Amino acid sequence: MSSKPQKSKIVAIFLSYNAERTLERFYKKFPHNLVEDAILFDDASTDRTVEIARKLGISVHRNKENLGYGGNLKGAIRQVLDQGADIIIDIHPDGEYSCSSIPEAISRIDGGAHLVLGNRFRTKNGPLRSGMFIWKYPVIVILNWLNGCIFGSRNIDYHSGFRAYSRNLFEQVNYEKNSNSFLFSFELIAQCLYHQLVLDDVPVDTIYTGKKRGANFRHVARYTIGTFWTLVTFLLARSGLKCNIYR
Repeated sequence: MSSKPQKSKIVAIFLSYNAERTLERFYKKFPHNLVEDAILFDDASTDRTVEIARKLGISVHRNKENLGYGGNLKGAIRQVLDQGADIIIDIHPDGEYSCSSIPEAISRIDGGAHLVLGNRFRTKNGPLRSGMFIWKYPVIVILNWLNGCIFGSRNIDYHSGFRAYSRNLFEQVNYEKNSNSFLFSFELIAQCLYHQLVLDDVPVDTIYTGKKRGANFRHVARYTIGTFWTLVTFLLARSGLKCNIYR
């Protein structure tokens, strides 16, 4: 008699820094029934983010010092894997990415994907109509095209902030070697494809409002330069040269 397949343990991680204005509104819309646990990883915020999270009943891990986006994400991954997570939903509590894509992302992971990205360009409105800065749109379109040419996976939104991970992904890639900056996530995509794991995507609606609206020009410029270097290391590793993050 065959045993019943074990249900995947699904954990959501909310990476936060000074999210007091959006956290409560975001959390009320979050589909709590889909996950076994949801943990806010606060990167030494200077506002009331942690206080609000605790009042809402969210599990909180607060860094004693600011580790950067990638540094915070590494710690979050480490912790939830230690707690037995099989599927990790990574969505920011700033409300920019809709929670409605979470069920489909989970389904793709259950279907064998190792990494699922949200695709802002496969929705009815698209990021421009959702409030993205006009100058940022062509930058992302060009980067996605270039990334698709190098990686061989086209029509993917490589720079989306909505992601879902399988446990198996982190068991096969050396994510601890990745950057502590926002570049971490793009490096993770490169590692996934280098190891010939399954990358997938789902449409995700966005709402860009206020001064932030994604990122400022300086951060985008620095991140863009970093993506070019990551593409270079990916090609070098594919040619047989040893590159640190692909070991």
